[in-house]
Amino acid sequence: MEDILRSLELSNSLTFEDLPNCRICNLDKDKILIISCVEDLHEIQNIVNRLPGLRQKIMNEINNRKNIEHVQTEKIPMSKFLWDMYIVVLHKINDIDSKFESAEIAEYERDRFVARKIIIEYEHISELQKKFNELLFPERILNDFPMIEFEDDESENDYLTIQGLLQDIEILLKEGD
Repeated sequence: MEDILRSLELSNSLTFEDLPNCRICNLDKDKILIISCVEDLHEIQNIVNRLPGLRQKIMNEINNRKNIEHVQTEKIPMSKFLWDMYIVVLHKINDIDSKFESAEIAEYERDRFVARKIIIEYEHISELQKKFNELLFPERILNDFPMIEFEDDESENDYLTIQGLLQDIEILLKEGD
């Protein structure tokens, strides 16, 4: 699990004994991620059932002072606090029979009670990284695009450079389909 978190560029993960197979990550940012590797899709329900009982523990670990203030003073109800909480379930596909049914995945992902659920199935770590960034951190993808420096004289902007960037974007969009 630690190698997976490192490859997803997540650090400072926590483990609570109530959820031993999960890592709580990203506590200093706007999204709290509960990440777990599962073999059975029904393991999600176990995570969902235990999460409300961890409210106080999670609040004590959040590094963002603004979030702490709002939650501790009850300015926002727990349901709003959990709006930015994601249960991210990772499932490595070892063979065609181990793949989850699309209908079951959709059923879990549509249920936003307690937290938003994201199920990522993958065969290789590079596929996991790509799907993870697309679903949770699209800004990472955008940050990879080279920037065009604009100067006062617009004639300096090379048409071919702009055309190349547009082709890169088009390729990325096609890969996402």
